[in-house]
Amino acid sequence: MQSFNRYKRMYHIAFFILSALVFTACAQSEIHPGRTKVPFDFQWKFALGDFPDASNPGFEDASWRQLHVPHDWSIEGRYDSLNPAGIAGTFLPTGIGWYRKTFDYDPNWKGKRVVIQFDGVYLNSTVWINGYKLGFYPNGYLGFEYDLTPHLTTGKNTIAVKVDHERAPTGRWYTGSGIYRHVNLLVTNTTYIPTGGVFIKTPAVSAQQAEVSVEVEVAGDPHFEDLVASVVLLNPEGKVVGKEKTPLASAKMDVSFELLKPALWSVENPALYTAEIRVQQGEQMVDEVAVPFGVRKVDISTEGLFLNDKKTILKGVCMHHDAGPVGAAVPVDVLYDRLKKLKTMGCNAIRTSHNPFAPEFYAMCDSMGFLVMDEAFDGWEKEKATYDYGLYFEEWWQKDLTTFIKRDRNHPSVIMWSIGNEVIGWTPETQQMLVEHVKALDPTRAVTQGRGYAGTATDIAGFNGHGELKGALESFHQSHSDVPVIGTEITHSYQTRGVYRSKTWYRVRDFPAPWEIKNNSTFEKVKDKVYHVEDLTDEEVFSGTNPTYQSSYDNSLVRMNIRDYWKTTRDKPWFLGAFRWTGFDYLGESFGWPARTMSFGVIDLAGFPTDSYYLYQSIWADEPMVHMLPHWTHPGKEGVEIPVVVYTNCASAELFLNDVSLGKKHIDDNLQLTWLVPYEEGQLRVEATTAEGRLLSKTYRSAGAPAAVQLSLNRSVARPNNSDVIIVEASITDSEGVEVPHANHLVHFEVAGPGKIIGVENGDILDLSPHKTNQRKAFNGKCMLLVQTTTEPGELTITASSAGLEAGTVVISVQPENL
Repeated sequence: MQSFNRYKRMYHIAFFILSALVFTACAQSEIHPGRTKVPFDFQWKFALGDFPDASNPGFEDASWRQLHVPHDWSIEGRYDSLNPAGIAGTFLPTGIGWYRKTFDYDPNWKGKRVVIQFDGVYLNSTVWINGYKLGFYPNGYLGFEYDLTPHLTTGKNTIAVKVDHERAPTGRWYTGSGIYRHVNLLVTNTTYIPTGGVFIKTPAVSAQQAEVSVEVEVAGDPHFEDLVASVVLLNPEGKVVGKEKTPLASAKMDVSFELLKPALWSVENPALYTAEIRVQQGEQMVDEVAVPFGVRKVDISTEGLFLNDKKTILKGVCMHHDAGPVGAAVPVDVLYDRLKKLKTMGCNAIRTSHNPFAPEFYAMCDSMGFLVMDEAFDGWEKEKATYDYGLYFEEWWQKDLTTFIKRDRNHPSVIMWSIGNEVIGWTPETQQMLVEHVKALDPTRAVTQGRGYAGTATDIAGFNGHGELKGALESFHQSHSDVPVIGTEITHSYQTRGVYRSKTWYRVRDFPAPWEIKNNSTFEKVKDKVYHVEDLTDEEVFSGTNPTYQSSYDNSLVRMNIRDYWKTTRDKPWFLGAFRWTGFDYLGESFGWPARTMSFGVIDLAGFPTDSYYLYQSIWADEPMVHMLPHWTHPGKEGVEIPVVVYTNCASAELFLNDVSLGKKHIDDNLQLTWLVPYEEGQLRVEATTAEGRLLSKTYRSAGAPAAVQLSLNRSVARPNNSDVIIVEASITDSEGVEVPHANHLVHFEVAGPGKIIGVENGDILDLSPHKTNQRKAFNGKCMLLVQTTTEPGELTITASSAGLEAGTVVISVQPENL
């Protein structure tokens, strides 16, 4: 209950920050004296294809589809091996799409500046207002804005957006297509604080006091002799703890504060202050912005990473920006649910692989206490995918890097920048140029580069897969003893939920990647460099499994498994920690048709944790836990010795089969406990005991024949706002409610009331069924449904049925006052 209440509090905090910062579709207009931010997500018209005249305001779009953004048209399509995005784009369609939105001129805009802000459009977007071309922007991962003011007319106005994703692939992973992030209108006076025009630093921090520096930029046509700027600091409880007011002498100002006994931002206590910045002309408010920030100190050296003088090991994951059945257009609730799962796992750090994420991601990380490695680019001048950002890098890198740093530099969660990842043909000159540009905009944070350890311009040596080879990290440290090291991608292991093999698989030997086949890579060449993982049995217990699926024991790996990663790196002070590849399964980058991905994630495409999730929890989390694998339903294997593995951070564990003890074992440096148990139907139970004597247990029962569909939800109440999402987990159970682990029944979903289906998924990387439909097969006992509310209040009823099984039904209250 304590854990639940903690996350409930985080949930409310996250949404408070979101409403203040990013203004998602669920919010009303954000109004401050001097500025108004209007959500612009609703009632767009969309058509797939090229319509050269669609930029004209009089173009007939009555037949076009009406929708709300964020929107990703690729995830709505069908998987096809002939789609040009190929393996990288998970075989989903790309193409050209057009969006149009007609809106009324507001008389209150007279004499104001009206700007349209896109948080992200993938990619190569061109925007028009009333037929006038505002500009072209190639980057698909950063926000951009255009001034509409001189082109607006009284009455009707029309925005048109062409998104050109015809040439593919444009990335090495699934990118999505369309206006896949939020859109807002920003209305200000002609003198205003520009986007990115506030920079808050905490140059001196201790438990007793802290210095806070606030830099403010004013743009437009200011008459400085008439302007006064003020900054008010509010502590996490909303109390004023600092106030400064000064006449503006130029377009920039810098004020400093001293805070006594500040509430420090940390992973455990992500305390957030707010800076309210106001620009006034006499009694008139010219502009006002509110910027959340954290008071914290980050020190990085070969002694480690210290957050507020506390040694902190980065227990991180890499993430891509997609989320299974919603593709790149990720609702706030889905993103929050993903981060909550990582927090429960004991994760404290996230790398934005390999591009800037949506603004709401950083707001959530601020409020939930994650440490972020914020990554700007995948590659530089040389393309890594045929039509990626490398085509535009030399022309756009400086503008985009500036936008990126200014956008994210006030987030306390962002503790370091990454300027690239496995960059092809990178040069020290370009590395130096990028680092210098970052430091000019933000001298307070360290800079690294994924697999950029050979360079000298970065502050931290970043290691990807090469760092998993025996002695690689130690060898680098011996010759670069003054350089801290980080695992930008360590480790790489595979797992498929509900799949097991008792024999160890190495990728290059047992399921080689296409590039390993092309390069004639062999296990003999690397066997002395990779970490040896013993087989659990002499003969394979679980034979006949499709080789595309990987084992959920910690025995399917590239070079190093999870336990060896932790044992090898945890006690090296110069090694700051690592980001595993990956936290979640992501679309794309598979080994070939018909696989949608390779199972790197410790959480699958449906958001279901694999057994590896609990292994990480046992080594990362402080809260006592115990987990056992595999399930205990193995018909036909009576008498066969099943490897039963227990993950726990408790001192010891005892295993029972049908209430008979199979012995107690104490956790040691192997980081798992193993029993070989002859299979018989019944009940398998593990009891773990902490050093203080606290008892925890986990029980599996052998499942009978499938009998019912059972539903569970992430929430029982929601708001009618076109935004809230209900995450529905559907499990196939027997007549006693025991999940049937091999069930693969087709489940039909029916939604009645104020909700709509936005996605279905089951985590099966070989399932090519469409996502925007009302049915999905269960995979190893489960599948998942996403339902988003509409604008109507009422009761939302969700029913899941399958032939021959008892249906499951849940009811959600959808009311404006629900939180």
